[in-house]
Amino acid sequence: MTQTTAIYVIAQGLNHPLAIETSVRRLSAGYDRVLVIHEPSETERFTTLFSEIENATLTPFSGGAQSPLAGYKQALLALKGDLSGPVILTGSHVFAPIGGVDSALAQQAQGAVSSYWHDLTLDSRLKDLPAKKGMPDRVPYLDYIALSPAIVAEPAFWTFWERAAPNGQTWEEFEDIVLPFGKFLADNGHKVEYSTGDTLLETADPRLYEVHKMIQGGGTALPTAGLLLDPVLDDLNAIDLKGALDHLRHADPEIYAAVIRYATRHVKMREFTTAADQYEIVTDHPADPAKTEWDLGTVAVFIHAFYAEMMPEFWELIERIPANADLFITTATEDNAEGIRAFLAEKGWPEGGGEVRVVEQNRGRDMSSLFITWRDIVLDGGYEVALRLHSKRTPQVSRQVGNSFRDHLFDNLVNSSGHVRNILDRMEAEPDVGLIIPPVVHIGFGTLGHAWYNNKEVLHDLCKEMSVDVPLDDFTPVAAYGTMYWFRPKALAKMFEWRWKWEDYNPEPHHIDGGLAHVQERLIGYCVQDKGYRILQVMTPTQAARSYAKLEYKLQLLVSFLGSHSIYDQRLEMAAAHDNMRVGMYRRARMVYGRILRKYPASRAMLRPFKTFAVKVLAPGGGDPQP
Repeated sequence: MTQTTAIYVIAQGLNHPLAIETSVRRLSAGYDRVLVIHEPSETERFTTLFSEIENATLTPFSGGAQSPLAGYKQALLALKGDLSGPVILTGSHVFAPIGGVDSALAQQAQGAVSSYWHDLTLDSRLKDLPAKKGMPDRVPYLDYIALSPAIVAEPAFWTFWERAAPNGQTWEEFEDIVLPFGKFLADNGHKVEYSTGDTLLETADPRLYEVHKMIQGGGTALPTAGLLLDPVLDDLNAIDLKGALDHLRHADPEIYAAVIRYATRHVKMREFTTAADQYEIVTDHPADPAKTEWDLGTVAVFIHAFYAEMMPEFWELIERIPANADLFITTATEDNAEGIRAFLAEKGWPEGGGEVRVVEQNRGRDMSSLFITWRDIVLDGGYEVALRLHSKRTPQVSRQVGNSFRDHLFDNLVNSSGHVRNILDRMEAEPDVGLIIPPVVHIGFGTLGHAWYNNKEVLHDLCKEMSVDVPLDDFTPVAAYGTMYWFRPKALAKMFEWRWKWEDYNPEPHHIDGGLAHVQERLIGYCVQDKGYRILQVMTPTQAARSYAKLEYKLQLLVSFLGSHSIYDQRLEMAAAHDNMRVGMYRRARMVYGRILRKYPASRAMLRPFKTFAVKVLAPGGGDPQP
């Protein structure tokens, strides 16, 4: 009796339990048996994960390399003499099978079917191999490949795997196993077909470089490697990861959810938002200008009106929200609260449509007023979507710069009724979007590459305490700078569940970098990421044009001082400058300054002469010119 077999290898650190469970469950529905090879220490966890999949058998790696190819070899040799039907090889290094198991894939009478190939003629490292070693022009990857009974029946097939020597080194295994296996198939007359059509793809490694075409063309697997590429490589090769994800969201929502959960858990958010283009230009022209109801329900609008005189300005923003909304407003004094209530009554805001509260203490500003004062409302679970606004003044900079920052926030989040409709449409259509923010502000601020300031060390420790288990960005975190944003309360649950205390915040007026409020500003995005949600950064066309104009000028100004047009050479040159002793001393001096200021906020004036001296003596070029 013919028996179909799937071999699924779980290589260490290469996927998330959601994706692994999805893949094994799908394989078990399409194949008579699934043999799962896994790390020995994970036996108990995977036994629980697959407890309801009767035809899945777990076997730990027997030793040596624990790579997908090592797992294939171990499983195949263990099953030798017991394979009578098609065999599929795959594992946790890919998200598969997209669309479910293809019955045609499992029932090939002859040959093999793979999700994608490597084109040797287009790879400068390998283009001489076909002529020298008799390799076919294209060799199939073994990430998700179905082998017919005719292949498995050949003695040469078993000789190949008995001699294969996986060592866990990706490129060496590619050269020593993947390429020779492609030659074995060609030499023995086994035709290889691909789930993605031959004519669609035209790069050496389409699984990475043309991932959008591959997925849109019916590809059955998406490699985790495509999410882990250096964003610079994505840029240089014009990779369209967003196109692949957008298609996958509709074509296979379950696999898409697994991809996003993996990305939020294992990929630095700055790198993911860059590689997957998680930016949108939101116009004032919605698909349905008359729409007033969304499946999202009533919107909760949380406003901190410390400056109560800003209520008329807030009212203009409130009127732009086309959906049903409840207002939750905090302010500093009871007199302010009474004034706000009277203002809302005059405007005809219905009773029961929210609440006005006075904060217990004037510490923590807009952070404490949300995460402490409105904790009960959010954790009650009555709202699917919320908007955070506050009366931003940014007193540490000039009024002109502060107003520009405020416009950056208000315009990008609530520019018009049509603009808000588009945002609500997006949150309704894409439930994995947990936070919508303007991009990092850089006009008037030195945030680019330095936006951690003195907050990373404190945030790192706080993440451990809160069990926020995601990789932190290296330089500029994806954060709600200015702390205004659209959010799903479920995505920010950890921020509201944590028992913040008023005394945790710096007393006024010492609202400094390294204090809890600035740390929370950067923590918000990581809490969203930890919950498995995406972060989307939005701009109006006008704000995007203004931001791009300044950004392009600043970038070309800096790059003009470097000796090469290549981003890789430029990075090496800047890294060498970074290691310069003088630069290192300056950076360390700034870190010490930040630590002292964080511990003793009132020492700012006393430390100013030392900061000025360090800038003049140690900073490259004697420091930045000040206006």
